[in-house]
Amino acid sequence: MRTPFAALTLSALLAATPASAEKLTIWVVGDETTPKILQPAVDLYKKDHPNVTFEVRAVPGDQAFTKYLAALASRSGPDIITGYLSYGIEIGKKGGLLNLQEKYPALVSSVRKTANKGILDSITSVDGNVYALPYDLTVQLMYYRKDLVKTPPRTWAELTATLDKLRASGNKGLVQQWGNAGWVGFFPYLKQAGGNLYDAKCTQATINSAAGVTALTYYAQLYTKYKGPTDGWPDMEQGLENGDYALGMTGNWSMQSIRTGRPKLAGKWGITMLPKGPSGKSTAFEGGSLIGIMSYTRVPDLAADFIKQLYSTRTTVAMIKGANELGTLWLPAGRQDLVTQVNLPADQKAILMRQLSDSDGPPNCPGWEQSGDAVQKAVQQVVFNGASPKAALDDAAKTMNANLSKYGK
Repeated sequence: MRTPFAALTLSALLAATPASAEKLTIWVVGDETTPKILQPAVDLYKKDHPNVTFEVRAVPGDQAFTKYLAALASRSGPDIITGYLSYGIEIGKKGGLLNLQEKYPALVSSVRKTANKGILDSITSVDGNVYALPYDLTVQLMYYRKDLVKTPPRTWAELTATLDKLRASGNKGLVQQWGNAGWVGFFPYLKQAGGNLYDAKCTQATINSAAGVTALTYYAQLYTKYKGPTDGWPDMEQGLENGDYALGMTGNWSMQSIRTGRPKLAGKWGITMLPKGPSGKSTAFEGGSLIGIMSYTRVPDLAADFIKQLYSTRTTVAMIKGANELGTLWLPAGRQDLVTQVNLPADQKAILMRQLSDSDGPPNCPGWEQSGDAVQKAVQQVVFNGASPKAALDDAAKTMNANLSKYGK
């Protein structure tokens, strides 16, 4: 016979489980498509936890950071947020996000086993704290016209040799889109040269190393000698379609948009890894977003349980499939092993996986968020004004080191 005490204890235990909590409010950065990508995860969670309700809202990218800080100030709003990679450390250090490494170490440990390493490194603070977990990712790839470039370039030397031939034949050569003539565009060349923005422990900027100068010298000639377009976001897809450009470089999203929106390119285009630099690496820049729990939430365990479910095979595959049906290529940053589930031809999928294995995200060093403009300025001083790569990078390093001291305290 159940005693009143036993019944009370059971009730208390049930009340403490995530399933008995009532509502999760989630704000996802992006357009109106982004809540739809999350919807399969919501549906599956509600199926297992029918007492839980959800409110999922999109937040425009240019407003998200401000809205999240406002929510923190009023201690009302979302329980869970997604955001750009810098948000975890930036908002976490302000006390806005739960330190998942401290509160849910088993969850963090589990995700570490399957997450994209570059993204995970980008969102782990230098003192080892993790305020958010990887949500999705994007990575640079090289696109090419198969009828204009029989063998895509595999090295820096092959890239410039290919551009020499293309331009001699009247083709414009290479169009770069994501991060064009800026720090994101420069980033892979820096890595491919063997350089880095900072040293491994974030004690000083190393962008002005010999490798950095080699990278910026090479990168700049793609604009000065080979006349790459310098506008902020050139139309790579149109350039490939009309044949003006035989080579293009941008994120993985164009694999989907070319397939669905450029029927004239059917059978004429392919992708390949970025060319190897002096280091022997083809490292690409990768971006993406993260997911975290606001510190004021009244349902932290429920939020953590929902996030835990995101990384299950069942949920991740459902989200990939749902995104496919929406015409979107969604890559799960927390389950890189399941990127193979995306709807792509086998050869493109293989190249995507290889490029992901040689890619890196933005640094996690203090003050980087405040230093990006200095690197942008250095790159553009060389590309547009013919400045000395060494002098420009020295100036950038000076700002980066000042911000390391200022924000690293």
